[in-house]
Amino acid sequence: MDQIRNAAPEQKLPRWNELPDLELYMDQVIALVRRYLDGYPSVGGKSLTPAMVNNYVKQGVLPAPKGKKYTKQHLAHLLAICILKASLPIASIRQVIARELEQNTEAETYDCFCDLLEEAGRNAAQALAAEADPMTALYRAALRAQAEQATAWNLCGELFPEKPEKK
Repeated sequence: MDQIRNAAPEQKLPRWNELPDLELYMDQVIALVRRYLDGYPSVGGKSLTPAMVNNYVKQGVLPAPKGKKYTKQHLAHLLAICILKASLPIASIRQVIARELEQNTEAETYDCFCDLLEEAGRNAAQALAAEADPMTALYRAALRAQAEQATAWNLCGELFPEKPEKK
């Protein structure tokens, strides 16, 4: 259990200024996203595929590439999508990203996402450290996850009450 307790604070995504400034092809984007998410077991097991990327573009949650090239903007969006889709529907993720980008730059939005993700990891590690019994820790973590997901869905319903249009 010590290994689990120590893993959460180590999970860290690259910040905006650490993402590559190069234009990338689909296979390069997928390889980078998989590598960046490797430390997140609940996300890393769900491999990103070209079909998924294309569907995200069609659904309007990911900007279309220019030609066949993707930028750091695409990487940032894909990292957020891959993490958030475990808890939120894609339509809500699209609305969350759009709302954030109305108020902040791409860099500010993505870096804030990374900060909040790391804070959530630290909070989970602190809660786990308070548990002596692994089974109780498992129950509490699973029930916290369910409660947090229900809260997220309720907030989506409140923040985005209208049915999102299909793209």
